Amino acid sequence: SGKSTLMCMLTGIYSIDSGRFVLDGKELHVHNQVEANRNGVSIIVQEMGTLPGLTVAENIFLGSEDRFCKFGLKNTAMMNREAQRLLNQYGFNRIHASAMIDQYDFEDRKLIEIVKATYFNPKVLVVDETTTTLSQAGRQELYKQMDRLKKEGHTVIFISHDLAEVIQYTDSISVLRDGVLIDTVKSSDVTENDLKRLMVGRELSGRYYRTDYGTPVSGEVVLSVKDVSV
Repeated sequence: SGKSTLMCMLTGIYSIDSGRFVLDGKELHVHNQVEANRNGVSIIVQEMGTLPGLTVAENIFLGSEDRFCKFGLKNTAMMNREAQRLLNQYGFNRIHASAMIDQYDFEDRKLIEIVKATYFNPKVLVVDETTTTLSQAGRQELYKQMDRLKKEGHTVIFISHDLAEVIQYTDSISVLRDGVLIDTVKSSDVTENDLKRLMVGRELSGRYYRTDYGTPVSGEVVLSVKDVSV
């Protein structure tokens, strides 16, 4: 516990009461996600990270609109073209930059968040429990972007409860328990049982958790509802 809270402080979502973050030898002081992005730190959150009532392009460039402004006027056409170029580059051609984001389902919105969080090549990308909400195809796209950033020398902080996934897609693993760092190990040197032992502080016997937790879902829609209120 404490992983998401720590990352929310790093990315400006939560304020810091004590302690400090250091990036490239300099203390990092950010008060919101826009400031974090400008300092090279980005996050893909577990929950919905896009804003309704805006277009896809406006969500991608939220906080960076000034790059499309001249004499106080925003060039919407230019913004849409650049957003569409990025979407096409990522292979998301079916998503239209000028469309309202509300018309897309949760999976597509998470794909849009991947573009938003990675297009500017952040020094640090935080992926917070994102894969549990994605289909297998969505997961593969996320893994591809994580691998690209890593190969370019950037840092990816990957938070997941899928231990097999953590071992496969990371170089090192840090385990937190009750907000305290327990250990940092090389991913290639540990098994899932090793990680479980670090997480709970004791040896586990029998089935401790649901074996189907975190299993990637297919792209098939099982249930679709519209205009339902509770």
